[in-house]
Order: sequence, then C-alpha cells, then structure tokens
Amino acid sequence: MSNQTRGRTGRQRITRRSFLQGSLAASALEAIGVRSVKAATGQIVLRFGAGQEPASANVRAMEVFKKELATLSGGQFKVEVYPSGQLGSFRECMEAVQMGTQQMQVITPAIPALLAPKLDVMSLLYLGSSKQKVFAAVDGDFGKRLNSVAEEAGLRILSWWDCGPRHFLNNRKPINTPDDLKGLKMRVLESPIWLKTIATLGATPMVIDFRELFTALQQHVIDGYEGIDTDIYKFSMYQVVKYFSLSYHLYDVFAVFINKGLADRFTQEQQKMVSEALRIATVWQRKAQAADIDEFHEKLKGLMQVNEISEANRALFVKKVRPLYAEFEPTLGKELIDAAIKAMG
Repeated sequence: MSNQTRGRTGRQRITRRSFLQGSLAASALEAIGVRSVKAATGQIVLRFGAGQEPASANVRAMEVFKKELATLSGGQFKVEVYPSGQLGSFRECMEAVQMGTQQMQVITPAIPALLAPKLDVMSLLYLGSSKQKVFAAVDGDFGKRLNSVAEEAGLRILSWWDCGPRHFLNNRKPINTPDDLKGLKMRVLESPIWLKTIATLGATPMVIDFRELFTALQQHVIDGYEGIDTDIYKFSMYQVVKYFSLSYHLYDVFAVFINKGLADRFTQEQQKMVSEALRIATVWQRKAQAADIDEFHEKLKGLMQVNEISEANRALFVKKVRPLYAEFEPTLGKELIDAAIKAMG
C-alpha cells in the first residue's frame, strides 16, 4: 500500500524498474552469496518485516519462527523482527526484498503483485467460497503455481498465513447492496484489480498507505475502506468509522516472502531448517489469527453499527464482479483465472 499520489503511473514505473532491479540484485547475490546478510559473528541475518503491530498474530508468529530457527540451526541464523512498518511502506519493503536489501516480508499478495502481476489473481473479489477452500488451494498445487510466478520476479513464497475475511466500512451508511457504494470514496489496496473492481461497484477507489488510514478517515479525506476484524480493532479504526458491513468479499491470506537469490544459496540442510521453523510458525499463526478474528469480531459488535449482508444481496455483488474476471485475462491469463476458480470457488 503506498501513497495515493503515486497512482497508476507509479505502478507502471515500478514494474519496469523492478525487472532491472531484480537482475542487478541477482547478479550481486551471485557474486557475494549469503555473505551479503552475514553478521560479523558469521550468522545469517534475516530481516523480517511486517506491517502489523507487535501484538498481532503475524508478529507473534514471526517471533515463533525466530526462536525455532535459532534452535534448529544452532545459531546459524539470526532473525530480526521488524513490526509496524518499521522498514517502510509495504510497497517499499517488497522492493527491498526483491533487491535483497531486506530478506523477508509477510504481506497480502496484492502488494507484491506490483512486481509479479499474476499474483493479483488472489485479489479477485468473491472468488473464494470459504477460508478452507482458499487454504487448500494455496497449500497445494495452486500455491506452487503462484510461487513460480513470484520466482520470476526474484521472490519466493515460503508459506501462507491467515489474514481473514475482508468487509466494507464507511461513515455514510450501512452497505447492503452495490448501490450503497455509489459515490463513496473508498480506500483500497494498490492493485489494478482492486481499483477496477471497487470502481465497478460504484465507489471512487483511493490508494492510501495503511499508516495514513486512521487520519484519512478522521479528516474525512475518504468515506471508508475495506478491511479485516483484527486491524479494525487493533488500530482502533472503530473510533473514526461508524458502519461495519459484513460482506465477506475476499477470504484474504498473507504470504511469507524471501529473496529468491538468497534462498537458493542456502544449503539443503539450511533450507530444511527454515522450512521446519516456518511450518511450526505457520500452524501457530493460523490458530492465533482465527482466535483473534473471533474475539475482536464480537468486541466490534459493541463498538460499531454492524450489519450482515444477506445471501440474496451478496449475490448482487457477485453478479457485478464476476464479469470483470474476463477483463483481467490479458494480465493474469485465462488459464490462471480458471485454475483459481476451480481451486477456490
């Protein structure tokens, strides 16, 4: 998520620039190998970034990964955890991972899709029919396919973490049908699919860095946004937004990325250590995030005006959104979209 002023021109520029950066980073890593991230002690240092605050399931899971990897590797690896966007905006962090100046990042696929456009298939609204179907897809062959897409951009997906269902929030009125979105200024993720889809639903999409979202709502720069229960509660968004409409328009996931050039240079033993530590952290994160979502959802009912969108009205959103899938075929590929529908729909 980056500043609104960068807009579409910025997105196109970074896509072209990223190819050059990825090539330069690969060449540099080829020359110096893992020494680029070795501390004076000889440890391999992994700078691991997240946008969430320290109490979030993501950052707590990163700490689990840090502890497990230190134990499994006998101190060969040192994981440095950077929560709350300390390493920069989500977009800046993904550029850094691609370059190899930052080693790891946990993030939703819409942002790295600026570097690997086909990852944006995970942004198709009203695609996943349930969280279980989405995880079965990303944990299986479809996830491997997405990793191949990421690797073309110098990135590797090591694991998939739970994000949660995304819903609409705004300060004007409850959202029950697509018509209720008409004329609303809604903050969205910086993704061609998000921008086009929200516009098709009648709202004006605006790209604003998440760190600026509270202030944008408070100052009425925007009318609302879409998000997940955990962020709404932990970042006190209920203080500046009134209506919380349960749309379930996307069962979102986080992906754990690492610089591909670096990962390729780990020994087989080191790769196994990283995989096992991350497996343990992934099991932990999914349970913790699901528990947090349930807890905070109940709390938000007492802090906001919450409405459930009926199945009949949800079908109206699906009817408007599904025809858009064909418009994304030039970027995503019809085969990939069909595979996503088969795996998650």
